[in-house]
Amino acid sequence: MGVPMVGFGFMDNLVMIQAGDMIDNTIGVTFGLATLTSAAYGQIVSDVSGTLSSGVVANLFERLGLPRAELTVIQSSLPSVRFSGMAGAVVGVAAGCLLGMTSLLFMDLEKSERVKRQRELRTLYSTLMEEGHEMIGAQHCALFLVDENASVNGEFYLTSMGWTGKEPTHDELKRTFERYDTDRSGRVDAMQLYHALRQLSWTAELSDVVQMIATVDKDGGSRPGGWSVDFDGFCVLMRSAILAKEVRLKVRKGGSRYHVLTTGQPLNVRDVQTDPRISDESRQRYALRGYDVKSLLLAPVWSSDGKVIGLIELVNKEIDDRDPPRAGAGGEQQQQQLLKRRNSEYGFGSDEEKLLKMLCAHCAIFLRHLDTRED
Repeated sequence: MGVPMVGFGFMDNLVMIQAGDMIDNTIGVTFGLATLTSAAYGQIVSDVSGTLSSGVVANLFERLGLPRAELTVIQSSLPSVRFSGMAGAVVGVAAGCLLGMTSLLFMDLEKSERVKRQRELRTLYSTLMEEGHEMIGAQHCALFLVDENASVNGEFYLTSMGWTGKEPTHDELKRTFERYDTDRSGRVDAMQLYHALRQLSWTAELSDVVQMIATVDKDGGSRPGGWSVDFDGFCVLMRSAILAKEVRLKVRKGGSRYHVLTTGQPLNVRDVQTDPRISDESRQRYALRGYDVKSLLLAPVWSSDGKVIGLIELVNKEIDDRDPPRAGAGGEQQQQQLLKRRNSEYGFGSDEEKLLKMLCAHCAIFLRHLDTRED
C-alpha cells in the first residue's frame, strides 16, 4: 500500500508546485494575486490531474511487478491490517510529497515577488525616471535597486527595469554591432551576444539570450549557423529587449556602481575616456552598451535605516540645442557651445548633482511607502 502512495504523493506535490508557480508568475502578477491564492489554484490543478490519472500510478507499479497483498476479507478487516495499511499509506504519501518538493531546488523562488514588486515600481520608474532625465538634462537614466536576497559577502546584485531617455543613434548602434560581431561575419550569434552581455555583468544564461534572439530571428532554428541577427535585427533587439528589459546585474568590484554602493557618495565622471577613476576594462564595457558613454553621474538611494538600497545613473549630459544658432559672432559662439555637447568640458555640474540627490530622495520616499504597504 505504501509504495504506490509514494508515486501519488510525488505527482500531487510536483504538479501543485509547478502549476502554482506558473500561475503565480502569470495570472498572479497580472491581477496581483497573493502567492497563497496561486498555490490554491495550483492545488486545484493537482487534484484534477490526480483524478484523471488515478490509474496510471497503480498500473505502472503492476508493470514493474510489484506484488499485491493477497488478503481475504476477514484478514483485511483486522485492526492490525487496517492500521498497517494506513501507516504505510501515510508514510508513502509523505515520502512522495518530500520527493516532489525537490523541484524547488531548481526554481527561482523569488521571481514572482520580484516581478510583482517591479510592477509596483513602474509608477516610480515612469514618473521619476522619465521626467528626471529630462529635468536634469541627461541622455539616459536608469534606476538600480539592490537585490537584498543575493547581495552577500561583499558582492552586490542589482535589478533594473531598463533605461529611459534617447534611443541610440544609427552610428552608435553600428559601432556597437561591430564590437559584438567578433568574427566579422556580418551577424551576431547567441554566443557572441551572451559573452558581450556577460561583460556588461548581466546574469542572463545562454538559454535566455537564445530566447531573446528568437523573438527577432524567426528562421534561426533552421539556419545552419543557428540563432543570430544581422544589423537590422540587432537594432531591434537592442531597442526592444536589451535596453528596455528588466535586467539583473552583478556589480563588478572597483567599478563606478560598486564605488557608489560601498561609499554612499555620488560619483561624477566628466570624461569617461580620460578620468583616472575609470579603468580600461570599464571603458571597454561602456563601449558595449549600445551608445557612446561620455560622462556619468551616479548617486545612492538611501533607506530609512541608513542603508544604500539602490542608485540612479545618468549618462551623457545634454545642452539645450532647440534654438538654431544666429548669424554673426554670437552665432559662431553659440555654434561652438553646441559642439561641446557630450564633450569632456561639458559634463554634469554641481547643479545636476543637487537635482539628482533630490531625485534619489523622492525614490527613497516612494520605496518606503511601498514597503510599508506590503507589510
